[in-house]
Amino acid sequence: MPPTITTLSSGVSLSVIDEGVGQPIVLLHGVCMSNVFFGRNIDSLSRTNRVIAPDFRGHGSSPATQGGHTLDQYARDVRALITDLGLQDVILAGWSMGSLVAWEYLSQFSDDHRLAGVVIISQGPSDLIQDGWPFGIADIPTLHEYVRLMQADTDGFLAGFVPTMFKDEISPAQHGAFMDAISTVGANTGSLILLDQTLRDYRDLIPTFDVPHLLAWGSDEKVIQVGSSDWLLDQLPNARRVMFEESGHCPMWEEAELFNEVVAEWSAAL
Repeated sequence: MPPTITTLSSGVSLSVIDEGVGQPIVLLHGVCMSNVFFGRNIDSLSRTNRVIAPDFRGHGSSPATQGGHTLDQYARDVRALITDLGLQDVILAGWSMGSLVAWEYLSQFSDDHRLAGVVIISQGPSDLIQDGWPFGIADIPTLHEYVRLMQADTDGFLAGFVPTMFKDEISPAQHGAFMDAISTVGANTGSLILLDQTLRDYRDLIPTFDVPHLLAWGSDEKVIQVGSSDWLLDQLPNARRVMFEESGHCPMWEEAELFNEVVAEWSAAL
């Protein structure tokens, strides 16, 4: 099913794929990316679940949006999506930054009993390297450099980043398809949300999230260190971890068949 542009009660229009019936799984993509990275999951999971895959505001096929490029607002957009579609027993499945949006949702809407579970795909509680947290992707000077590069040459910066997300080299055609999907984010939207999400730190909140969590991690992770998943497994009250031995940052793409099976079985058990 092709995506449709849906205007939410939060006031933003998003491109949304909505397929299947059953317990809803809302797929939340990474920073500057799009739901194209769930392209090997939507059809399969929709055989057992209703699958909703939005592009965040200003990302992918969603219209460009002035303002609102924070995790706080993205979480409110997800809440509006859940409310407007009348969803119940929802599983939020966040990949990379999408996981931070899921945790921000839990932070803002801790009393929302419509959530049944959360899938975290390759994301730790903080991307900032700092005292007591060596598992981030950037310290402050590096983050400043990332923003500089995003402003100077957004496509060039993202084109260099995409290959680091995979265990094995991807084909030029696949690289081009990913770039076609993500190049619409633009320098300003991309820089703002990259800055906001990297400066977030959910370590104090993680132990309070008692909703069931499934952690999906690639063993050959080059972006978010596996040590982040060790920490999450220790701190989350109700969590299970599955390691994907032939994956890097994108197990949902690199080992799609296994990923889909694991998520479908886990959601059914809830």
